[in-house]
Amino acid sequence: MLTCKEASYLASKKLDKNLSFRENLDFKLHTLMCGLCRRYASEISSLHTLLQKVRASNSSMLPKSVKLSQKSRHKIKQAIDEAVSASD
Repeated sequence: MLTCKEASYLASKKLDKNLSFRENLDFKLHTLMCGLCRRYASEISSLHTLLQKVRASNSSMLPKSVKLSQKSRHKIKQAIDEAVSASD
């Protein structure tokens, strides 16, 4: 049985990649029994869809003055990559 932490990871992974048969089965079993993870998966899926629509429309929701610099984006990406590799 998956932990909620593992299920949340799979919910995120599912947005970008196909889960293996085993991952998909484990995720479905967990979310059948865990309402919080089921809700989390639903909410991040909705957010992902919304962000894809914004990206596809090529529109920006923020003025340039409040956007992150390239340097800041790079630092955030590095921190995410390090966190992901540390959890594997």
